[in-house]
Amino acid sequence: MFSFRAYFFEGGVYINEKQKYAANEILTAYLNTDYADEIDKGQIIHELKQLRDRLMISADMDYEDYERYNRNVYAAMQILDRVNEWMIVSLPPYDRILTRPLNRLDDVLNQHSFIFKTGLEGLGVDYFDWDVVTDFGTGEVDEDGNSRFRLHRFCTCEPEDIGYFDEDLLDDLREMNEDVCSFFDEYISFLESYMTVHEIFRPFIDRYLHRREAFPTAKEVADYFEAFNSEHTRNFKKIHCRMNSFGYKVLKETDSEQMLCEEILFDDLQSFLYYDFFSGIRKNHIPNKCKNCGRYFLLNGGQYYSYCDNTLPDEPDKTCRDVGSRRRYADKCKNDPIWQTYNRAYKAHYARYMKKKMSVSEFEQWSRYAVQMREKTIAGEMGFGEYYAEMRK
Repeated sequence: MFSFRAYFFEGGVYINEKQKYAANEILTAYLNTDYADEIDKGQIIHELKQLRDRLMISADMDYEDYERYNRNVYAAMQILDRVNEWMIVSLPPYDRILTRPLNRLDDVLNQHSFIFKTGLEGLGVDYFDWDVVTDFGTGEVDEDGNSRFRLHRFCTCEPEDIGYFDEDLLDDLREMNEDVCSFFDEYISFLESYMTVHEIFRPFIDRYLHRREAFPTAKEVADYFEAFNSEHTRNFKKIHCRMNSFGYKVLKETDSEQMLCEEILFDDLQSFLYYDFFSGIRKNHIPNKCKNCGRYFLLNGGQYYSYCDNTLPDEPDKTCRDVGSRRRYADKCKNDPIWQTYNRAYKAHYARYMKKKMSVSEFEQWSRYAVQMREKTIAGEMGFGEYYAEMRK
């Protein structure tokens, strides 16, 4: 259900050929959600694994699991419905590529209703309209007039009875167990991918990738990657990028030239994010955390920014980028002696310019020189005393 094909061309990603995103746009959306603590504290992944195992039907299944089978089905559905509501229907690419309504656990079980009690024994019912109701389910008629009996209560046969199944029934039972297991595993894989975003990608982005507050060079990315993997137990070595298939395909956007794209089939979100992340970094498509509002935004390969362009709640005519740079400059001038010296010198020379004691060209020449001196001092190439004396001239 959660597998998809991704087509990569320059800085764009096309999911299932049609849905277009920028490189790392999907990752940025996941960074801006905060379900990790709830997933972790609620031990949701662990609980789903336990429920998956308890719903495997066999002759040697635990008798308590047999008796609690229906309860376990609905416990699992409650968790999975929450995951659907939180993330699946609202986060890319699934919000745009999954067909509604989503397939649910009871849909999977109803495909294998032979193993469950129906309450239809002895009723002699051939056509299941809405009036056919038992303790285990109801009849349903679709818009085309097709009828079926749909189970709402799942009571399996007793484990010892499975020993009397013929080979065909045992094959059907194995198929049902595989389908149920696969259904759970897709959700477990999705949740593990989500946790990877917040346990690996996010700390790497926040603490390493933006250390210089500039687009990193290829060498810096390599250095950061090595440092992160050696300094964190949860690191990129834990991610195994699985590509089900790889090839090339020509796509064409509306009114544009044809594109020869890399075509990759991903069975899990984590593998896609891993490939897309480092592919995007090479093109300077990098998520960054706004230093004003704290939300992540995507740098699209142009100018580097530390602030996003989201509007301010209390000042809708301004953005974080509008006010953030000014606040940051003011903080530097207040707390950093290098910037403080530069700012005082700038104000003094600007006053001379306004009083026509300096020409435009002289002021511009001094401004360029002052910036060079400031940057050399920040880089440690000039002592502060020499810098201070130069700025006082």
